[in-house]
Amino acid sequence: PLAKVEELTVILIDQGYIRVPRSHRFREEFRECSELLVMSALYRLGSGNPFRQLRSMCHISSSEIRLFFADFLDAMVEMKDEYIYLPRNIAELRQTSKYYGEVGLPGCCGSMDVVHVKWSSCPTGDRNRAKGKESYPTLAFQCITDYNRRVIGICGPQFGTRNDKEIVKVDPNVHHIPTGWFREVSWKYYDKVGQVKKERGAYLICDNGYHRWPTTICPYVNADSASREGYFSTNIESVRKDVECTFGILKKRWRILNNGFYYRDINICEKIFVT
Repeated sequence: PLAKVEELTVILIDQGYIRVPRSHRFREEFRECSELLVMSALYRLGSGNPFRQLRSMCHISSSEIRLFFADFLDAMVEMKDEYIYLPRNIAELRQTSKYYGEVGLPGCCGSMDVVHVKWSSCPTGDRNRAKGKESYPTLAFQCITDYNRRVIGICGPQFGTRNDKEIVKVDPNVHHIPTGWFREVSWKYYDKVGQVKKERGAYLICDNGYHRWPTTICPYVNADSASREGYFSTNIESVRKDVECTFGILKKRWRILNNGFYYRDINICEKIFVT
């Protein structure tokens, strides 16, 4: 929506990412030009089309659009802590855990998984390290989402050959849960005879590709579907689909992720994913 573009333009101007021209001659068209630059950057992310195509759409040179796109990525990465964060206090954690408690997972604070994004312009020297389970080079990003499919943590990029067990060891968001104030949070549950018990410490739900840590709860392996473990595993597999749906929404809404990164610099690829 145009209102969102205008709001984003005001933020970039107020924080100094878009400089006001010194000449009074260009200040009349400054606001319109700024909105066109923001729309061009969003169109580049949403469609993955080249900069040359944007020149005919907004009548701004490709070189200027390319330079602004780099500044746009830097601005979004610097502002990411305002939008991508784990629950910062007990009130936010209660609000996040409330939805998981309603589906039988009290104490859970998010879902976790790794997404692989195609690296179309992977350098030859990194090709063997980036070509993992896919048939092409990829970059892996570990994301944590809440029940409403909002991304609350990003770790990466990592080369595509690294699996989930290796990536989770270097994720500061996962490390903060057992070492920070999350470990003092208490929650209640029913035991096997129906009595209410109390446990301490928040946790994340994931698939069977992760370590068996107290903070990474995954389904049981080869559990009977009619047993208590089977019901628990089926429930977790159903609830943790929110992170899988988030990856699908991201790749279909922002086609630059679906088409692949056409940048050799891995730092630029990270900025695009965060943005």
